[in-house]
Amino acid sequence: MKSTRMVTTAALALGAALAFTGCAAEASTDAAAPATTVEACTEVRNVTNGALNTLAGDITADPASVTEYFGQLTDRVNALVGTVENEDADKAFGDFSAALGEAGAYVATVPVATEAPAEEAEADPALVAVVTGVQDAAVEAAANCSAK
Repeated sequence: MKSTRMVTTAALALGAALAFTGCAAEASTDAAAPATTVEACTEVRNVTNGALNTLAGDITADPASVTEYFGQLTDRVNALVGTVENEDADKAFGDFSAALGEAGAYVATVPVATEAPAEEAEADPALVAVVTGVQDAAVEAAANCSAK
């Protein structure tokens, strides 16, 4: 059996690398690039890192505050809609926002832990699905965060 922490860590490392690479590839150092493009790419990266790091942590310690945090992340991504001159960006931002909303909804169902999880506990398939959804949507948002 793989431990939950190992599976989650591997998934987060992959997602962060993909999201960071996508933003780094799209963010231009060209002075003519609009500030909103660079800001959008930076915000996608920051939200991705925050979401994935939170999901990798102990969400059972205080699910209510984690759920609230995912609401804040969703609001930050929603604020990106219309900031980039790229038709695909708004859809990608919407999908990313929806994935963050699903992550928040999942966390809301997690009971508060009364004891530390077993080191060799199996990964919760719902958590894996949420992490994968956030990663996939983040990669798409990163790929579309710049103007076309």
